[in-house]
Amino acid sequence: MEEKVYTTGEIAKLCNVSVRTVQYYDKEKIVQPSENSTGGRRIYTEEDLEKFKLVCLYKTLGFSLKEIRNILNSENEYTIVYDLLDKKQDKLEENIKEKIKLKNKITTIMEDIKLNGSIEISNNDELRELIAKIEHHKKISRKTYLLLTFYVVIVILSYILNFFVEGLYMFIIIFVDIVLLLALIYFHSSKNAYICPNCKKKFTITFLKDALSLNNGKKGKYLKCPYCNQKSWIAETYRDDY
Repeated sequence: MEEKVYTTGEIAKLCNVSVRTVQYYDKEKIVQPSENSTGGRRIYTEEDLEKFKLVCLYKTLGFSLKEIRNILNSENEYTIVYDLLDKKQDKLEENIKEKIKLKNKITTIMEDIKLNGSIEISNNDELRELIAKIEHHKKISRKTYLLLTFYVVIVILSYILNFFVEGLYMFIIIFVDIVLLLALIYFHSSKNAYICPNCKKKFTITFLKDALSLNNGKKGKYLKCPYCNQKSWIAETYRDDY
């Protein structure tokens, strides 16, 4: 059975590349046709086609033509491929880290504009400081929710214990619940600040106001701004003296 052969155009179509790319790879001695017709047309075999598909795979992995040529001409093809991929993976991980850092910077500035109505920072040092404050506040928020969860568990256990204890022990349990609640409120009030959505000024609240004001999760607290006297739901943010 006669072996199937392919023209330049057929190779291009089967490998989803341009005819010019096929011709260029021939010129650069990456994948050359096994023979030429009497009219000078390139004739590619099944083996040439498979080799071209492999080259296309290497290109999608980010290999340069020089690297691909070295791979194809080497007796230790897969060893070279592995080493190149290992280096590219390390480089990609570094690039990803840099992209994440850039994304954090962009997100931080956008949040700063949204909160303050303007950009409050003017250089990289201030940006790094702002990112540190925001990250610190996020940790505080996570810690607050953990403490709140712990408190709820304690209250539930206390409620259950009330069925089994009486007298002085019951009052001790209630006292412990109250102390834990006050400690949680104090921690919350001392770690958070608020920016009025109306006048864009930052302020803090007292322990008593924190204890008595309504809280609605992500919306924050329903507070009266001490500067413009506007009442609204105000989300929590970092304190400048963290």
